[in-house]
Amino acid sequence: MEFEFKSPRTLPSVKLALTFIVLVVGVSTALVRYYEGLRWLDAFLMVIESMTHAHFGRYPTLIQTKLILTFLTIFGVGVLVYAITVIVEIVISGDLMDVLGVRRMDKKINEMHDHIVLCGHGTVGSVVAEELAKSGMPIVVIERNPDSLEALKESGTLFIEGNCKDLATLQKAGITRASFLVTALGDDNETLVTILAAKELNPKIRIVVRVVHEDYAKRMFQVGAERIILPEYVGGMQIAESIMKKRLCRNMSVTSYEDLKCDLDLGKNGNKSS
Repeated sequence: MEFEFKSPRTLPSVKLALTFIVLVVGVSTALVRYYEGLRWLDAFLMVIESMTHAHFGRYPTLIQTKLILTFLTIFGVGVLVYAITVIVEIVISGDLMDVLGVRRMDKKINEMHDHIVLCGHGTVGSVVAEELAKSGMPIVVIERNPDSLEALKESGTLFIEGNCKDLATLQKAGITRASFLVTALGDDNETLVTILAAKELNPKIRIVVRVVHEDYAKRMFQVGAERIILPEYVGGMQIAESIMKKRLCRNMSVTSYEDLKCDLDLGKNGNKSS
Protein backbone atom coordinates (compact mmCIF):
# COMPACT_ATOMS: atom_id res chain seq x y z
CA MET A 1 0.00 0.00 0.00
CA GLU A 2 1.82 3.06 -1.23
CA PHE A 3 -0.22 6.18 -1.58
CA GLU A 4 0.80 9.80 -1.66
CA PHE A 5 -1.00 11.22 1.27
CA LYS A 6 -1.21 14.95 0.93
CA SER A 7 -3.76 17.25 2.40
CA PRO A 8 -6.79 16.99 0.08
CA ARG A 9 -6.93 20.73 -0.62
CA THR A 10 -8.88 20.23 -3.85
CA LEU A 11 -11.68 18.30 -2.18
CA PRO A 12 -13.42 21.42 -0.82
CA SER A 13 -13.44 22.84 -4.38
CA VAL A 14 -15.25 19.74 -5.64
CA LYS A 15 -17.75 19.87 -2.79
CA LEU A 16 -18.35 23.55 -3.41
CA ALA A 17 -18.91 23.06 -7.14
CA LEU A 18 -21.23 20.07 -6.70
CA THR A 19 -23.14 21.78 -3.90
CA PHE A 20 -23.64 24.87 -6.04
CA ILE A 21 -24.84 22.79 -9.00
CA VAL A 22 -27.32 20.85 -6.86
CA LEU A 23 -28.54 24.06 -5.26
CA VAL A 24 -29.01 25.88 -8.59
CA VAL A 25 -30.72 22.91 -10.25
CA GLY A 26 -32.92 22.20 -7.25
CA VAL A 27 -34.10 25.76 -6.71
CA SER A 28 -34.58 26.34 -10.44
CA THR A 29 -36.58 23.13 -10.83
CA ALA A 30 -38.84 24.08 -7.93
CA LEU A 31 -39.44 27.57 -9.36
CA VAL A 32 -40.13 26.31 -12.89
CA ARG A 33 -42.56 23.72 -11.53
CA TYR A 34 -44.33 26.39 -9.47
CA TYR A 35 -44.70 28.93 -12.29
CA GLU A 36 -45.35 26.50 -15.16
CA GLY A 37 -47.44 23.97 -13.25
CA LEU A 38 -45.31 21.09 -14.56
CA ARG A 39 -44.45 17.76 -13.05
CA TRP A 40 -41.11 17.53 -11.26
CA LEU A 41 -39.48 15.56 -14.07
CA ASP A 42 -40.68 17.96 -16.75
CA ALA A 43 -39.47 20.95 -14.75
CA PHE A 44 -36.13 19.26 -14.14
CA LEU A 45 -35.70 18.53 -17.86
CA MET A 46 -36.46 22.13 -18.72
CA VAL A 47 -33.78 23.30 -16.29
CA ILE A 48 -31.22 20.84 -17.65
CA GLU A 49 -32.12 21.94 -21.18
CA SER A 50 -31.29 25.54 -20.32
CA MET A 51 -28.04 24.65 -18.58
CA THR A 52 -26.76 22.30 -21.28
CA HIS A 53 -28.47 23.73 -24.40
CA ALA A 54 -29.87 20.26 -25.07
CA HIS A 55 -33.20 21.62 -26.44
CA PHE A 56 -35.76 18.98 -25.58
CA GLY A 57 -38.46 21.06 -27.28
CA ARG A 58 -40.35 22.53 -24.29
CA TYR A 59 -40.42 26.31 -23.84
CA PRO A 60 -41.69 28.41 -20.92
CA THR A 61 -44.88 30.46 -21.09
CA LEU A 62 -44.47 32.84 -18.14
CA ILE A 63 -42.02 35.73 -17.90
CA GLN A 64 -40.76 34.52 -14.51
CA THR A 65 -39.80 31.15 -15.95
CA LYS A 66 -38.17 32.78 -18.96
CA LEU A 67 -35.99 34.88 -16.67
CA ILE A 68 -34.99 31.84 -14.64
CA LEU A 69 -34.05 29.86 -17.74
CA THR A 70 -32.22 32.84 -19.19
CA PHE A 71 -30.13 33.00 -16.03
CA LEU A 72 -29.42 29.28 -16.29
CA THR A 73 -28.49 29.59 -19.96
CA ILE A 74 -25.94 32.30 -19.19
CA PHE A 75 -24.50 31.09 -15.90
CA GLY A 76 -25.45 27.41 -15.75
CA VAL A 77 -22.95 26.35 -18.37
CA GLY A 78 -20.22 28.19 -16.49
CA VAL A 79 -21.02 26.30 -13.31
CA LEU A 80 -20.94 22.96 -15.11
CA VAL A 81 -17.66 23.80 -16.85
CA TYR A 82 -16.12 24.81 -13.53
CA ALA A 83 -17.17 21.57 -11.85
CA ILE A 84 -15.94 19.44 -14.73
CA THR A 85 -12.63 21.34 -14.80
CA VAL A 86 -12.05 20.77 -11.10
CA ILE A 87 -12.84 17.06 -11.36
CA VAL A 88 -10.64 16.56 -14.42
CA GLU A 89 -7.81 18.46 -12.74
CA ILE A 90 -8.02 16.20 -9.70
CA VAL A 91 -7.96 13.03 -11.79
CA ILE A 92 -5.10 14.20 -14.01
CA SER A 93 -2.93 15.57 -11.19
CA GLY A 94 -3.38 12.45 -9.07
CA ASP A 95 -5.07 14.31 -6.23
CA LEU A 96 -7.98 11.89 -6.46
CA MET A 97 -5.66 9.13 -5.28
CA ASP A 98 -4.53 11.45 -2.50
CA VAL A 99 -8.12 11.86 -1.34
CA LEU A 100 -8.84 8.14 -1.58
CA GLY A 101 -5.54 7.35 0.13
CA VAL A 102 -6.28 9.65 3.03
CA ARG A 103 -9.71 8.09 3.45
CA ARG A 104 -8.22 4.56 3.50
CA MET A 105 -5.56 5.68 5.95
CA ASP A 106 -8.12 7.35 8.23
CA LYS A 107 -10.27 4.22 8.17
CA LYS A 108 -7.36 1.99 9.20
CA ILE A 109 -6.32 4.37 11.97
CA ASN A 110 -9.90 4.61 13.27
CA GLU A 111 -9.94 0.82 13.62
CA MET A 112 -6.73 0.69 15.67
CA HIS A 113 -6.61 0.05 19.41
CA ASP A 114 -3.70 -0.23 21.86
CA HIS A 115 -1.34 1.13 19.23
CA ILE A 116 1.65 3.43 19.49
CA VAL A 117 1.51 7.07 18.44
CA LEU A 118 4.93 8.32 17.38
CA CYS A 119 5.48 12.07 17.14
CA GLY A 120 8.28 12.94 14.77
CA HIS A 121 9.96 10.95 12.00
CA GLY A 122 13.37 12.56 11.87
CA THR A 123 16.73 10.96 12.64
CA VAL A 124 15.57 9.39 15.90
CA GLY A 125 11.91 8.90 15.06
CA SER A 126 12.63 7.05 11.82
CA VAL A 127 14.73 4.48 13.72
CA VAL A 128 11.98 4.06 16.32
CA ALA A 129 9.36 3.58 13.60
CA GLU A 130 11.49 1.07 11.72
CA GLU A 131 12.24 -1.06 14.76
CA LEU A 132 8.63 -1.03 15.96
CA ALA A 133 7.44 -1.98 12.49
CA LYS A 134 9.90 -4.88 12.37
CA SER A 135 8.49 -6.17 15.64
CA GLY A 136 4.97 -6.01 14.21
CA MET A 137 3.72 -3.41 16.68
CA PRO A 138 0.89 -1.16 15.41
CA ILE A 139 2.11 2.39 14.97
CA VAL A 140 0.82 5.73 13.73
CA VAL A 141 3.30 8.51 13.02
CA ILE A 142 2.50 12.22 13.25
CA GLU A 143 4.73 14.31 10.99
CA ARG A 144 4.62 17.53 8.99
CA ASN A 145 7.99 17.65 7.23
CA PRO A 146 7.52 17.00 3.47
CA ASP A 147 10.65 14.84 3.18
CA SER A 148 9.66 12.72 6.16
CA LEU A 149 6.12 12.37 4.81
CA GLU A 150 7.54 11.09 1.53
CA ALA A 151 9.65 8.52 3.40
CA LEU A 152 6.60 7.39 5.37
CA LYS A 153 4.60 7.03 2.18
CA GLU A 154 7.30 4.89 0.59
CA SER A 155 7.52 2.65 3.66
CA GLY A 156 3.76 2.19 3.84
CA THR A 157 3.64 3.38 7.46
CA LEU A 158 0.35 4.77 8.70
CA PHE A 159 0.69 8.45 9.47
CA ILE A 160 -1.11 11.72 10.03
CA GLU A 161 0.15 14.94 8.53
CA GLY A 162 0.01 17.62 11.18
CA ASN A 163 1.39 19.15 14.36
CA CYS A 164 1.80 16.91 17.40
CA LYS A 165 0.73 19.74 19.69
CA ASP A 166 -2.72 20.00 18.12
CA LEU A 167 -5.49 18.16 19.94
CA ALA A 168 -7.30 17.50 16.66
CA THR A 169 -4.19 15.91 15.14
CA LEU A 170 -3.67 13.68 18.17
CA GLN A 171 -7.32 12.64 18.03
CA LYS A 172 -6.98 11.74 14.35
CA ALA A 173 -4.03 9.53 15.30
CA GLY A 174 -6.28 7.69 17.78
CA ILE A 175 -4.55 8.95 20.92
CA THR A 176 -7.61 8.15 23.04
CA ARG A 177 -7.31 4.47 22.06
CA ALA A 178 -3.51 4.26 22.04
CA SER A 179 -1.42 2.54 24.71
CA PHE A 180 1.83 4.46 24.17
CA LEU A 181 2.93 7.89 23.02
CA VAL A 182 6.52 8.21 21.84
CA THR A 183 7.87 11.67 21.10
CA ALA A 184 11.00 12.02 18.99
CA LEU A 185 10.90 15.75 18.44
CA GLY A 186 13.87 18.08 18.27
CA ASP A 187 12.23 20.77 20.41
CA ASP A 188 11.80 20.15 24.14
CA ASN A 189 9.15 22.85 24.51
CA GLU A 190 7.10 21.24 21.75
CA THR A 191 7.53 17.90 23.48
CA LEU A 192 6.20 19.32 26.74
CA VAL A 193 3.10 20.72 25.07
CA THR A 194 2.57 17.43 23.24
CA ILE A 195 2.69 15.45 26.48
CA LEU A 196 0.19 17.77 28.14
CA ALA A 197 -2.15 17.53 25.15
CA ALA A 198 -1.92 13.74 25.06
CA LYS A 199 -2.58 13.43 28.79
CA GLU A 200 -5.59 15.69 28.44
CA LEU A 201 -7.08 13.37 25.83
CA ASN A 202 -5.93 10.09 27.38
CA PRO A 203 -4.81 10.31 31.03
CA LYS A 204 -3.86 6.62 31.08
CA ILE A 205 -1.51 6.68 28.10
CA ARG A 206 2.12 5.73 28.76
CA ILE A 207 4.70 8.14 27.43
CA VAL A 208 8.30 7.72 26.30
CA VAL A 209 10.09 10.86 25.18
CA ARG A 210 13.28 11.91 23.47
CA VAL A 211 14.84 14.89 25.25
CA VAL A 212 17.35 17.20 23.64
CA HIS A 213 18.51 19.06 26.76
CA GLU A 214 19.00 17.28 30.05
CA ASP A 215 17.61 20.27 31.95
CA TYR A 216 14.15 19.39 30.63
CA ALA A 217 14.20 15.81 31.97
CA LYS A 218 12.66 16.67 35.34
CA ARG A 219 9.89 18.68 33.69
CA MET A 220 9.06 15.79 31.40
CA PHE A 221 8.59 13.49 34.39
CA GLN A 222 6.46 16.09 36.13
CA VAL A 223 4.01 16.36 33.23
CA GLY A 224 3.59 12.60 32.81
CA ALA A 225 6.50 11.01 30.93
CA GLU A 226 7.44 7.54 32.20
CA ARG A 227 10.76 7.18 30.44
CA ILE A 228 13.14 9.77 29.06
CA ILE A 229 15.85 9.15 26.50
CA LEU A 230 18.71 11.50 25.67
CA PRO A 231 20.10 10.04 22.41
CA GLU A 232 23.23 12.20 22.44
CA TYR A 233 24.03 11.18 26.02
CA VAL A 234 23.37 7.49 25.30
CA GLY A 235 25.48 7.67 22.14
CA GLY A 236 28.35 9.31 23.98
CA MET A 237 28.24 6.66 26.70
CA GLN A 238 28.32 3.87 24.12
CA ILE A 239 31.29 5.42 22.36
CA ALA A 240 33.20 5.71 25.63
CA GLU A 241 32.21 2.20 26.72
CA SER A 242 33.21 0.66 23.40
CA ILE A 243 36.68 2.15 23.73
CA MET A 244 37.20 1.41 27.42
CA LYS A 245 36.02 -2.19 27.10
CA LYS A 246 37.48 -2.69 23.62
CA ARG A 247 34.11 -3.67 22.14
CA LEU A 248 35.01 -2.77 18.58
CA CYS A 249 34.16 -4.40 15.26
CA ARG A 250 36.61 -3.73 12.45
CA ASN A 251 35.56 -0.80 10.21
CA MET A 252 32.04 -0.85 11.61
CA SER A 253 29.47 1.90 11.72
CA VAL A 254 26.79 1.25 14.35
CA THR A 255 23.70 2.03 12.33
CA SER A 256 21.51 -0.90 13.37
CA TYR A 257 20.75 -3.13 16.30
CA GLU A 258 22.65 -5.97 14.59
CA ASP A 259 25.77 -3.81 14.41
CA LEU A 260 25.44 -2.96 18.09
CA LYS A 261 24.91 -6.65 18.93
CA CYS A 262 28.05 -7.53 16.98
CA ASP A 263 29.95 -4.90 18.92
CA LEU A 264 28.76 -6.20 22.28
CA ASP A 265 29.37 -9.85 21.35
CA LEU A 266 32.96 -9.08 20.43
CA GLY A 267 33.41 -7.34 23.74
CA LYS A 268 32.18 -10.42 25.60
CA ASN A 269 34.57 -12.65 23.68
CA GLY A 270 37.48 -10.37 24.31
CA ASN A 271 38.12 -9.66 20.63
CA LYS A 272 40.06 -6.56 19.66
CA SER A 273 40.24 -4.63 16.46
CA SER A 274 43.58 -4.44 14.79
